[in-house]
Amino acid sequence: MTHLVTIIASYLLGSVPSGLLLTKLKGIDIRKAGSGNIGFSNVMRVAGTDRKGKILGFLTLIGDMGKGILAVKLAARFGAPLDPVLSGLFVFLGHLYPVWLRGKGGKGVATGLGVALGINLLLGFLACLPWALLFLLTRTPSIASLGSFAILPVLSIPMVNRSWIGNHPLPPHTPLLFLIMGILVFLRHRENIKRLISGKENSI
Repeated sequence: MTHLVTIIASYLLGSVPSGLLLTKLKGIDIRKAGSGNIGFSNVMRVAGTDRKGKILGFLTLIGDMGKGILAVKLAARFGAPLDPVLSGLFVFLGHLYPVWLRGKGGKGVATGLGVALGINLLLGFLACLPWALLFLLTRTPSIASLGSFAILPVLSIPMVNRSWIGNHPLPPHTPLLFLIMGILVFLRHRENIKRLISGKENSI
């Protein structure tokens, strides 16, 4: 019963479309602008041309990451030992396939990084660092996203059940969680990968 509540609550939380709700404040339907994606990258490209737009882009990033952090923390506080992993997966799936938008959600990058931060602060930092470095070097969110999620499952393996990372060692299923998330992130970036290969990918 605890697992079921965790799954449903996490999925519904993940389904909250931060980017869509925030861009409505500027009179924009983000689904009909730019790439049509509701995530941070498209919000920054479409709405981030002025100060208000940049703030909306930043708030979208915080909102999408916050969903992942909050879901995992609540599951860790009130659920069974496996619930943080289940919560991380289903808040991520909620963002990708939101019930409110008939399954047309974002690409999961910010929410996935939020899940990593919620499970373990050090792991989250190690996942966000390559994203930030790759973005600063290339100004291309897709490269940063693919790079960070390619190494996230590998980063998590040596941190499972290890006391040296503090009071919250990673549960055994964490590498599998991030492997599934990484595969889904790459699948959601199929068109970006094609544009990267052809040299036509958009930057910010």
